[in-house]
Amino acid sequence: MLYIKIYFKKKNNIAMSYIIFFETYYFLGDDNMYVKIPFESIIDFKTNISEITKMSLEHDFNVNDGLVLGNFYVSGEYRSHEVSVNTEPFKHTLPFTVELREDINKDTLEFNIEDFSYEIVESKKLKVNIVYSLKAELEELFERVNEDELNSELEYIDEFLNQEKIKEESEDEENDEYERDMEEVKNEIPKEDEKLEEEIKEEVKEEVKEEKVDEKKEEQEERISINEEKTIMETIKDSDDTFVTYHVHIVKESESLESIASFYNVPVSIINEYNNFDSVSIGDKVLIPKIDE
Repeated sequence: MLYIKIYFKKKNNIAMSYIIFFETYYFLGDDNMYVKIPFESIIDFKTNISEITKMSLEHDFNVNDGLVLGNFYVSGEYRSHEVSVNTEPFKHTLPFTVELREDINKDTLEFNIEDFSYEIVESKKLKVNIVYSLKAELEELFERVNEDELNSELEYIDEFLNQEKIKEESEDEENDEYERDMEEVKNEIPKEDEKLEEEIKEEVKEEVKEEKVDEKKEEQEERISINEEKTIMETIKDSDDTFVTYHVHIVKESESLESIASFYNVPVSIINEYNNFDSVSIGDKVLIPKIDE
């Protein structure tokens, strides 16, 4: 299984170069999930609670649509007054819900009570603290990536970095050329004709702007691709000094744009903005932005 995180940071409003860092994560062998979950509840009694003389805790649960639904059953006996000899029974049901990860093998799920305590917090209130654990095996949701495929991905990223560096150097040269042109125009215009000078400045500025727009459009249309499966996003919409995380998803059998969008909780329209296809095939790599909630 392979995840590649790509962080894009816009340098400024003019230069279209980006600083990219990537990390790879491998999950080798059989992985297990183990998590402890605290649970706290306040139980209201109709009468005063002087002493809990007997206490027991039971539970049941079932798994439905990715949720663990269950109940804790707290029961026992208590005295309502210190001098009272008689005790009164009580039983309360405390429901709980846990959302499971999608890669959990639900048939291997284990539920255990790790800790249980209680205390009288007010004359008619009992505070219950329960710590329970969930343990299960994890299933692989993505195909494993071999060494050759990993090296191909790294070469792809290196090539992209080189292309972005070349673009940045070219745009710096254009900016320098623009400054030189403006300086030459300024020196050629008579000082007494300031209005004409401003008009010529605007004309030169518009010409340079149109050339840059045409060149940028041509670059976007001829964006370099290492192979047909690799796609670089067409536009970056983030504002200045912001970061966006992306996943490279390898399409498997029976997957579609809709199912991939649902898995990552991203609208299909957003995925279409960052990729050059309207449908996917097995083996395609889809660039998916991660939306922070």
